[in-house]
Formats: sequence, structure tokens, C-alpha cells
Amino acid sequence: MNVLVINGYCLSVNSSANLCHLAYLQGLVDAGAHVSSLSIDPADYPADLSMKIPDEIDRHYIRAISLYERLSHFKKGMFSADEQHTEGTVATPSRQPDGLIQSIKSRIRALYGPYGMDKIFYQKCKRFSCDVSFDLVISISHPPVSHLAAYRLLKTSRIKAKHWIQIWEDPWYSDVYGFNSQECVRREEKRLLSLAEKVCYVSPLTLRNQKKLFPESAEKMFWMPLPAYYKNATPVHKSFGRNIYGYFGDYAPAARDLEPFYTAADKAGVEVNICGNPSNLFRSTDKIHIHPRLPLAELKPIEDCTNVLVFLCNRQGGQIPGKIYQYSATDKTIQFILDGTEDEQAVLKDYFGKFNRYVFCRNTVEDITRAIRQIESGDIGSVRNVPLDDFEPAKIVTSILEAGR
Repeated sequence: MNVLVINGYCLSVNSSANLCHLAYLQGLVDAGAHVSSLSIDPADYPADLSMKIPDEIDRHYIRAISLYERLSHFKKGMFSADEQHTEGTVATPSRQPDGLIQSIKSRIRALYGPYGMDKIFYQKCKRFSCDVSFDLVISISHPPVSHLAAYRLLKTSRIKAKHWIQIWEDPWYSDVYGFNSQECVRREEKRLLSLAEKVCYVSPLTLRNQKKLFPESAEKMFWMPLPAYYKNATPVHKSFGRNIYGYFGDYAPAARDLEPFYTAADKAGVEVNICGNPSNLFRSTDKIHIHPRLPLAELKPIEDCTNVLVFLCNRQGGQIPGKIYQYSATDKTIQFILDGTEDEQAVLKDYFGKFNRYVFCRNTVEDITRAIRQIESGDIGSVRNVPLDDFEPAKIVTSILEAGR
């Protein structure tokens, strides 16, 4: 099977979304497909050398860096988002981005409509062509412009394919951050969905919500878990004299409320590593160590020294952070912190509970403290700290291909 994967990101940038993108690519290779990829050229981006596209893939790049992103890189050189705070329980950023830069960026973004600067990828894609006859095109968002580019290339016969599947790792209009709740976004998302043969979401709650929001495309929608990103190294097994907890991922307050865990861990006196952005919301203590988002090569030694992995659900919307699938491939204890509405929590606990793999608690100081005590006592009931193979990339990709027929 010849498959073309289209994604309007630079795949070598260290991000949780790209971990998922690379896992899809690896899954296709492992499933025996001949895979080509079309993405943004890494030449203008800060590459993380540990974010590796599988060698077996034929890679095609689009040069699509924008003035907006150049300003973002400039701003990062002026203002550090990774400052460490040593006083006060919850800190606020000590410096704010320059208002002029923010104003310029907003004006530039407005020129490109609902896609923002991502539309540059679409515009540059118009000139791309490939002589290979593909059995399948898979466009993956975020960003949604991936789907627009796929449609344009198929419609103009710049590429030829028998089938097309859209994978939406996040919905667009109903994004958890609330940044895209404009009517023009809803209309464009509706149009994109109408163009695809099949549409795959990565959460049962997102599927349910999207079917209600876009009923005219409901019949073509299905959901499948995210694949776990492969790490080629053999897991390191160590004997731990004590539990070391680790939260690895971003935790912007609009999406994930990490403060109850921080407070509970501080009161319980357990050792914790928190790695992610924004790293200036909490202070480091003698037991709690705050780090910014780190390259995978720097993060791995910290993960290896962690034996309790902390997973935090989003505050609303039902999207499932991809980190849980990576955690599930380890043999470590996983503290699963539920958040969202009562209904959302019930759906997620019902799905993940069947694996007997997680220590569940609600996102309150009291219930997180209860779970920590349970873990510290070693009394985790029927929970089994064994790697799950349910989320291996090849299995997930094969299931998507079967569901997309």
C-alpha cells in the first residue's frame, strides 16, 4: 500500500502533537505500507534531533516559515518563558511580551483568515506534485490546514489517490483553549469535514460532540486512540528506594489545572519532577523540581528516574492528552487525574478503567492526596503495572485503515 501523509507542521520540532504525528508514521511503516510524507521544511525551525522521522519514509518538504513565526523566534530571544521561581507557591510571569510585537503578530495573523499563518503551507503546496499513485492520503491536524492542502492537491490532480482520511487530533471550532470559537472557523471546519471520505477523532467524547455539532458529516466519523510514540531504546529498569513522581507535558491553566496536584504533592512531601510549559507558574522546593519543556534526549534521564507517572485530563471538552498512551507502554505506576464534567469523567474512566492499569482520582487536592497515599502504601488493588500493547502504532494504524474502508 502506498500512503501519503500530509501535515502542515515541521515534524522535527519538539511538541506533543509531533510525537503523535511521528507515531502515525512509524505505525504505517510497521504495518507494511510504503509511506511518503509532506510537511514543513525543518531548515528554518529549531530542530530536536531526537524527533526522528523513520528512515523508511520518502520525505517531501515545503518551505513555509512566516513573518509571524520569525517574530515569535525573535520574541523568544528577548523574553524567557522558562524562568524558575524560588519564592511563593504560585508565581506569575515576571515579564510580559512586548506589546508592539504582539500587535504586529495579531495584524499579520488576521490577514490569513481562520487558518492564520498556517495558510502559507497551503499556498506553497499548490506547486507540489508527485508521480506516485497513492492508495491512500492521510491528512493529520493539528493544524487544520493539512486537510485544506490535501483537498487542493487531490482536486487539482497534483497528487492521485484512491482514498482520503482526515485525522483530527483536536477539533478546531471547539478547541479546548477556546481560541477558535469564531463563526468563520465553524463554517470552514464544516466544509473540510464535508470533503473527506472518512474522519477519525482520537477521543470518544470528541466524536460525540462533533457529531452533534456537524450532523451532516456524522456518518463518516469514527474514533481511535492515539498511537504511543516509539522510543528505540530499551526501557531502563531500576530499583527505587522511594517513589519519584513525574508530570511530563504542558499545563497552560486554560486547558489543564495542575495546581491541585502541586499542592497535594507538596503537602504529602513526595518527590516530584514537573517538566513542561509554562514553567513559571510554580516554584521549585526541596522535593518538587520545576523544569521547562525539554528536548527528548534531556527528558529521558528524568523519566528513567521516575516510577510514578502523573497524567492530567483537560479541564473541558473531552480531548485526551496523548501522553497517557506513552505512559501506558511503560511498567510504571500511572496516577490518572480525572477532570472535566461529571459525564466526561465517567466516559473516560469507563474506557480506561477496563485496562486495570491506572490509579484514578479526581482533580481535587483531597482526592489526589488520597491517591498519593494509596500509591505510597503500595495498595493499588487490581491495578497491574505492566506495559499495554493496545496502543502500539501498528495496531492503531491498522484499526484506522480498517475503520476507514
